[in-house]
Amino acid sequence: MKTHPSILLLTGALLLGSLHAQAQESVAQDADAKISAIANPKQSNGIHIGDVLKRSIVIDVKSPYQLSKNTYPVKGTVRNGIELVDVNVAAKAKNGMTEYRMDLSYQVFTHANAPVVMQLPSEPLLLSGGPKALHIDVPTWRFWFSPLVSANIETAKANLQPQIKAERIDVNHHRWALLGFGGLLAGALVALLYINADKRWLPFMGGAFALAHRRIKRLPHAAGEERKALLYVHQAFNQTHGSNLFAHDLDAFLTAHGSFARMKQEIADFFERSNRALFAAPPEDVGAFIRELAVLSKQLRNCERGVR
Repeated sequence: MKTHPSILLLTGALLLGSLHAQAQESVAQDADAKISAIANPKQSNGIHIGDVLKRSIVIDVKSPYQLSKNTYPVKGTVRNGIELVDVNVAAKAKNGMTEYRMDLSYQVFTHANAPVVMQLPSEPLLLSGGPKALHIDVPTWRFWFSPLVSANIETAKANLQPQIKAERIDVNHHRWALLGFGGLLAGALVALLYINADKRWLPFMGGAFALAHRRIKRLPHAAGEERKALLYVHQAFNQTHGSNLFAHDLDAFLTAHGSFARMKQEIADFFERSNRALFAAPPEDVGAFIRELAVLSKQLRNCERGVR
């Protein structure tokens, strides 16, 4: 059977016209809609059953075209063991175009006895609103699926690992650190006792000024009691000096007892106040006078104990 030459020419013309139309549609598709960005999952291997894979696609569509909502990926669709569990599409207009951001979440629900290559499916999208029927396809994305259990496992017993005794932790350095801290704490407590305690039950706490301080604190704030307070301090000076101490002996006293040197001015002021209170005019406020002597006796007690 012979084919008429005119029929062959007509068929060729139709084929060329069809190819030309397809080329025009492809060009229009590239010009009017394109995928400007795709963010696929960072990890493409070691994916297990139940893992969720997320990808984001940004599509720029030139006006008046727009993505047809009827072709949006449908949540709950399962293809080849992969379920589309979440779909979120946001659109915003800019510079005569509409930018669509499509966030897709897929969850793997499949079973395999050995690692296998799988893929997130392609998502075809149709465009409407323009003179032509255009479409754009979100490409597939491949990944390695890994089974949780090896395919050649025989029994659980054969895969059990022997229990290993936990390694002992060396705590010797912690022990020495704890002992050192305890020593520092004990030393600090003893120092606080020596600074603030009034009793005599610790060594070197029964000095003359410690006794004077205890006596002065017990004095009532009544007329005449200031003389007793002055007497107690003078007795402490005399006992420490080894004889009666007068104001003109102060330099010799401080030379022999250097721990009191920082109180030189306060001691000189004490002798001056003592002479005035005993031989000239007694203080008007006895309570304040006794409190000041209590503070002075405490400072002298600290000098006596060698603490500040």
